[in-house]
Amino acid sequence: MDIASLFPLFEPSTGVGILVVYGLFAFAMTYWYSRGYDDNKTSFLVARRELNTFQGSLSVAAAWLWAPGLFISTQQAYVNGLVGLFWFCLGNFLTLGAFAYFAKKIREESPEGFTFSGYLKNRFSSRLQWLFVVEMMILATCAFAINLLAGSKTVETLTGINYTLATLLMAGVAILYSFRTGLKATVVTEVIKIIIVWAGVIILVPWVISEAGGWSTVVAGLGGRTGEGASILGTPFAWGIFTGFGAAAFLGHMGGPWGDNSFYQRAFSIKTGSIIPSYVIASFVFIVVPIMMGLLGFVAAGAGLEIPKAFWGTTNAITIGTFLPPVASIIFAFMVFAGLVAILDSQFASVANMTGHDLFNQFKEGSDDKDIITYARLGMVALAVAGLIIANIPGMQLVWLFLFFAVLRAAVWLPSMMSLLKPDWVTEPGMFWGILVAAIPGEALFVWGKMFGGGSSITFLGTLVAILGAPILTLIFSNMFASTQGEAIKA
Repeated sequence: MDIASLFPLFEPSTGVGILVVYGLFAFAMTYWYSRGYDDNKTSFLVARRELNTFQGSLSVAAAWLWAPGLFISTQQAYVNGLVGLFWFCLGNFLTLGAFAYFAKKIREESPEGFTFSGYLKNRFSSRLQWLFVVEMMILATCAFAINLLAGSKTVETLTGINYTLATLLMAGVAILYSFRTGLKATVVTEVIKIIIVWAGVIILVPWVISEAGGWSTVVAGLGGRTGEGASILGTPFAWGIFTGFGAAAFLGHMGGPWGDNSFYQRAFSIKTGSIIPSYVIASFVFIVVPIMMGLLGFVAAGAGLEIPKAFWGTTNAITIGTFLPPVASIIFAFMVFAGLVAILDSQFASVANMTGHDLFNQFKEGSDDKDIITYARLGMVALAVAGLIIANIPGMQLVWLFLFFAVLRAAVWLPSMMSLLKPDWVTEPGMFWGILVAAIPGEALFVWGKMFGGGSSITFLGTLVAILGAPILTLIFSNMFASTQGEAIKA
């Protein structure tokens, strides 16, 4: 079967209609929810710190459900089999529950805080704050571009809508409703997102399995397209997947919340007693989606679909289009659009938080809430422009961006954890130089290995340099500058 001949499944006007319908629906819901909205920074940046467990858990799960959860899960299952899906899911599942304790601790340490970088400024210095702001801004921009890229490629594949136009429509819809109420609007769309995505996978995945021949097709596809990926450990193929993908994915996921302001923002937004339950429940709410999407990859492999490499990123869309009628693809397109637009507005809220609280206050401390919100909104616009530029770079690949920032955020993971668990071990220069000196060569090795032909061993080495080098160097530099600890804390 010529896969390319399947698409587009319906007219571009249908795709535009899906985008418009969701945009109007999301705008109406956020407008209704924001009745009585208070135009102040606490409401705009941290939703008045009053999210309950239901809102908090769905919001955290939605913030964690990026394009990789929808697309890379299916791609890994199809290309690399069970071993690829395992390494993608393991860190994804464990990380939110592991972060729960620290989310509560950072809230206890800074009950009226807005950002982790702001906490670092108060405890250490503005220099360390800026390091984390830069890292988190890079991550937010990559995240925005990832979800634009994945969503727009899917919309283009299914509907024939021009890719660039699709990126503009997605970004436009997200900023339309995020602009007014900030995080409050984001939480509404995140709750909607989880409901729509769950409904989509519950309807579509069993339907595909049934039409493709039942569970025997799934079992037949556990080895992936090559048939070598059914074993998680103990084979050369499994080791190659671990070094080339699994290690970076697992460690990047485990360190994910530590380098992403979205998760600190929710720690400051959820009621104190609901923080730990929200993050733990979110793990289970989230993991259902990549597992279900992974089943589509097994179906594709088990059914013998020959999907060209250029189409691997849309394996789930191709599988649905192959076995189900066009109405199923419309459901899938709506699900994907809802899921990815909601993560766009999550990144809008995250950047607005840092722009309004960290950046603007650096230059105009004591300004009123109106000014802070204005600059927070300007941060949203800047993010949209940067994300659109990256997403439209010719040849840009989803997995490149995903693993690039996975290594970057991994470098801040353990030093940040140590600063909360063992504060006496960490000085300001130790943490600053430890992260910086580890992150730069770690990323360089990763880029060489993944993008310029260095191979999986170099990629693995880059990951290890970032994840292990950062805490070791933090301790070494902290010991070297131990005499500055007191001054650092007072800074």
